[in-house]
Amino acid sequence: MDADLLQRIRRIYAAVAATEKTDPKKLRATVIKTDEFMAMLQDFRSGLSDEELSDHAHSVIHNIANLRDHLRRWAAHNGKDKDMVDDTLRQSPELQIIIDLSNNDKHGYPPRDRGQSGRYPKLVEITRVMQLATRAEAGATSAMTLGSDDTPRFLRDGTAKAVVTGDTVDKNDNRISDLHEIATKAVEAWERLLSKFGVTTGTDAT
Repeated sequence: MDADLLQRIRRIYAAVAATEKTDPKKLRATVIKTDEFMAMLQDFRSGLSDEELSDHAHSVIHNIANLRDHLRRWAAHNGKDKDMVDDTLRQSPELQIIIDLSNNDKHGYPPRDRGQSGRYPKLVEITRVMQLATRAEAGATSAMTLGSDDTPRFLRDGTAKAVVTGDTVDKNDNRISDLHEIATKAVEAWERLLSKFGVTTGTDAT
């Protein structure tokens, strides 16, 4: 495979991985103690500023969006149908939103046209939250408590990770979806296309 394309695919996975934390030791709660009370604050930001969270989010957005042009170029040079790239985009609302968000960050909001999605999406309330998931079977459970060392303890049948995310809303501020969910589905759309192209990256999405 073209080394540049492979590098860009791996950059997507690296950007996604950078938005996720699974080590409880890196997610300590803030303990507040006074003579009168003790409290714990757990927001999962681990000291990241709003600007740092935004940088993580937009790194994922740009890496996913920018793959489009590189895939078209690679397809044209390797005997593949480059129109399949645009077909994938037309069939994936999530990819359309990601590309619109990327263009918004580059050129400002609102866009001059309706964008790819026609929904004028924008990203708001960027933060990092704990995401608990259970196995896909009846009776599976997942829960979190705080341990004596101020780190999370997970009682789970599935997975637990802190993810950088935010709300995507339309021009009327109606919520569209969660950024992490949109980005995950957008990556899956590119992966399906790569599979059709016979491309094996040797790297699993996280």
